[in-house]
Amino acid sequence: MRWGLLGLLPVVAAAALGLTRVDSQRLSQSTTSLEERDASQRHNILQAATRLDGLYLEPGEIFSFNQQVGPRTLERGYLPAPAFMTSETVDSVGGGICQVSSSLYEAALRAGLRVIERHAHFTTVESVPTGLDATVWYGQADLRLQNPYPWPIRWRVRASQHHLIISLYGSTALPLQPLQRQESWRDPQHLLVSVYQGSRLISEDVYAVVSQGLHASQKNPWDPGQPTEIRHWEDQPQGD
Repeated sequence: MRWGLLGLLPVVAAAALGLTRVDSQRLSQSTTSLEERDASQRHNILQAATRLDGLYLEPGEIFSFNQQVGPRTLERGYLPAPAFMTSETVDSVGGGICQVSSSLYEAALRAGLRVIERHAHFTTVESVPTGLDATVWYGQADLRLQNPYPWPIRWRVRASQHHLIISLYGSTALPLQPLQRQESWRDPQHLLVSVYQGSRLISEDVYAVVSQGLHASQKNPWDPGQPTEIRHWEDQPQGD
C-alpha cells in the first residue's frame, strides 16, 4: 500500500506532465449519514478516515483495516464513545469507527474487491443496510480486502459533520451486477440476511433484533400461525 504522487494530481496536470493516471474512473461510492453520531464518534470516524484517505491498493495486495488504522487508543487520538459490544452499547475508546469499516466494505463489494475477512455485528446497526456491515475490533475482528485487478485502486475517504463518503477509483469502471439483500425471520428475535451480487452469494448472517431497535424496513412480521416473511431489496448501481 502506498500514497502516490500521481493520485494527488488532477487529470489535466497529469496529462501535461505526460503521465497516465491509473485511477481516473470511480469504481464505487458509499455514503452514510453521521447525523445521529455524537461528537466523540464523529471524532473517531474522522481519525480513522484520515488513515485511509489517499491509500493505493496494489494488484493482488491484501488490505487489513486493523493494520492500516492501527490500535484505537487514547495516545493515538481516539476518544471514548458509544460502541456495540455483542447486544449492548458501551463506551469504548474508538467507538463509532465500525461505520468506517462498514462503509468501506459496502464500497468494496460494489467495486468487485475480493473479501478475505469480514465479520457481521451481533445485532442490526442503523449506519448501513443490514448485511452490509463489517465490525472491527483490534486484535480480534478485522476487515481484509484484496485487489483482484491488474491495476492499483485508490481510496478517497471524506468525513464531515453530516456524512461519511468512501469512493474507490481505478483505471477501468467494470460493469458489475447490483447488490441484492434478502431478509427473512428465523424466529421473533433473529433476522437472517443474505446478500447476493447477481446469482453469487456474498454473505449470509443472522442478527439478533430487539423490537424497539428495528429499522422501519424491518417490521417483525412474526406470527406462529403465519409463514415467515421474506423481504427483497435491490441496490442500484451508482454513476458518477
